[in-house]
Amino acid sequence: MNAEETVRRWFEAFNSRDLETMLACMHPQVDFHPLRLHGLDSAYHGHAGVREWFGSLIAMEHHHRIDLDEVRETGDGQLVAAGILSAADPAGPSSFWALESFAEGKIVVAYHYVTKPDLPPARRGTS
Repeated sequence: MNAEETVRRWFEAFNSRDLETMLACMHPQVDFHPLRLHGLDSAYHGHAGVREWFGSLIAMEHHHRIDLDEVRETGDGQLVAAGILSAADPAGPSSFWALESFAEGKIVVAYHYVTKPDLPPARRGTS
């Protein structure tokens, strides 16, 4: 599975609340920075940290989902994912952005945002 497929698989697993598939896409030493939702920390480390985040997300009944429109490689070899975040805010859907880095074919660093992060331009030939 390539990096784009791994990112898409992670978000599909997130939307179906399938923690084990999410972890299968993540390096055991992942540095995870999820959206700053009420009651959640800003960073989680390793699979144990992701399990803690996921348990908190479920316990607090956060029911949001993320539908990706685009996944592409940045100029520095990372992947950026963009889409729509829904059900997280009564005001309606908002934009969603993720910046992902890989090691050994798995997500090793992930940052999630509701505003577009500063990104290097896409490499030529990528979409």
